[in-house]
Amino acid sequence: MDTAALQAKATDIRKDILTMITEAGSGHPGGSLSCTDILTALYFGGVMDYNPADPHKSGRDRFILAKGHAAPALYATLAHAGFFPTDELHTLRKLGTRLQGHPDSNLLPGVEVSTGSLGQGLSVAAGLAAGLRLTGEDGLVFTVLGDG
Repeated sequence: MDTAALQAKATDIRKDILTMITEAGSGHPGGSLSCTDILTALYFGGVMDYNPADPHKSGRDRFILAKGHAAPALYATLAHAGFFPTDELHTLRKLGTRLQGHPDSNLLPGVEVSTGSLGQGLSVAAGLAAGLRLTGEDGLVFTVLGDG
């Protein structure tokens, strides 16, 4: 994508974040909005190697959200990337949804690690990167963290 297309995608993701949090009646808009450009660049700027049709593909790049309260940003990004339908974004924090307040890797494709505690994802990302290096598997590991 060119710069204008990336800016438009980031704007669409921001709109989804605000809609999701408003409909849910709870959430963390600041933390989600603050990482939108980073997620847009990673997922749509040709940085990350991923396949929504095969989210566990060997050799894929991985993204760890080390500030789980920014889950709406990750959810909107994953939906726009094709991991699940964008219509599902309206279920954020509702009973029975896969879109919990913090990402759950057991529920949603594209979520590599369940996170919540601030900063825990950094150690997970470092360990995952070391493990990939030790096993010789291809793939980069990216993480975004914050202090809340």
